[in-house]
Amino acid sequence: MPGFSREDCVLARAARMIVEGRTEEAIEGLSRFYEVLPPRVKVGLPRRCRNALGCYTPQDQTIYLRSSREYRDPFIVLHEFYHHLRWRLGSHRGTERHADEFAARAVIAMAEGACSTGGDGSEQGGE
Repeated sequence: MPGFSREDCVLARAARMIVEGRTEEAIEGLSRFYEVLPPRVKVGLPRRCRNALGCYTPQDQTIYLRSSREYRDPFIVLHEFYHHLRWRLGSHRGTERHADEFAARAVIAMAEGACSTGGDGSEQGGE
């Protein structure tokens, strides 16, 4: 689709997969695209994150989500994936605003139908 970058297509596809409940598959595809090891994804928050909808802990490289509802929320999952991405790439500080922007970019690309035909050549596989 004109106007969308390859990254936009990958993000849109990941967001759609998360909405469909294919969160771990989406995380695997994003990790391949960004060339980082994938984080684990677990439902249930660690004690120190109990007031959050999701959190990322670099010590165990895990995205924790409050419930199965957040497991299917692309904004929350992709926000936390961004923290993983920045941590793996070595520049984690000051990223809350950037994590929000990353997640919003994906959700907007999904809503606008970025590359929804599947012909984008992304590394996340077929739909």
